[in-house]
Amino acid sequence: METEVSKDGTVKFNFVDGYSAVVIPLGEKKTLCLSTQVGCAMGCRFCLSGRRSFERNLSLEELRGQLDAALQHLKIRNEKLEIREKMLADEISSIVFMGMGEPMLNLDSVLAFCDYVNSEYGYAYSRIVISTCGILPGMMRVIEGRNRIQLAVSLHSAFQDIRDLIMPGLVGFSLKDLIEVCHKYNEVYRQKIMIEYVMIEGLTDRDCDLEALIGLGLAKRTNFNLIGLNSSFVLDGVEMKSSSVERMNFFMKRLIGVGYKCFVRSRMGEDIGAACGMLK
Repeated sequence: METEVSKDGTVKFNFVDGYSAVVIPLGEKKTLCLSTQVGCAMGCRFCLSGRRSFERNLSLEELRGQLDAALQHLKIRNEKLEIREKMLADEISSIVFMGMGEPMLNLDSVLAFCDYVNSEYGYAYSRIVISTCGILPGMMRVIEGRNRIQLAVSLHSAFQDIRDLIMPGLVGFSLKDLIEVCHKYNEVYRQKIMIEYVMIEGLTDRDCDLEALIGLGLAKRTNFNLIGLNSSFVLDGVEMKSSSVERMNFFMKRLIGVGYKCFVRSRMGEDIGAACGMLK
């Protein structure tokens, strides 16, 4: 395993089979970002992981191995041991499945890991976030589990045709059905769902995109996470680029103005290829 450290303090653990885990510093606490697959079958145009063909799912042991790498680096011990330096939850505020791969396509291992970290470390399910492009059966399985695992949805466009264009692995999945499942999550848990939205100049950041996003009718407890494009790509002969900071702030202010929570995700770990959409 190779360890890389960013100038901003982000740490990336590169495993020999070609997947990575990332520890992201957020003030005094940190977020642990885990991969669930080697490669990814979804083929999202804006994501380097999606440009790499799917190879295989990661096992429960490999998910635990990513956690172990972070624990060793941060010098955290299992709370059941008599000697420990720090408790897991005191140091890592959240564990997010937002690395390489689509978690809902490896859900047995993902949920087994959630049970493991809960039983072995007393880590609350509500501190765990599973991010998905919108695999509806998997989302429903998480919702029906009723253990308060958080869901994040990689939406990226409120228009079906644009979503199909930039997320080809989801062709056939209805945006309308996805929004209904988001409503179901809010009904069952009475807590916010996170909507991840990549800001691509001229493609997902137009005024019509913003109004369509608001027009989806998501619950006001929804938390929008705006993400700058970290890896450019070519679409119909045109190089796609990230929206400006000013444009992202405009989106954020408008969404907050109509009652949503919203923030712009920081580009942590960009210099070591650890930022959102850069794992490959």
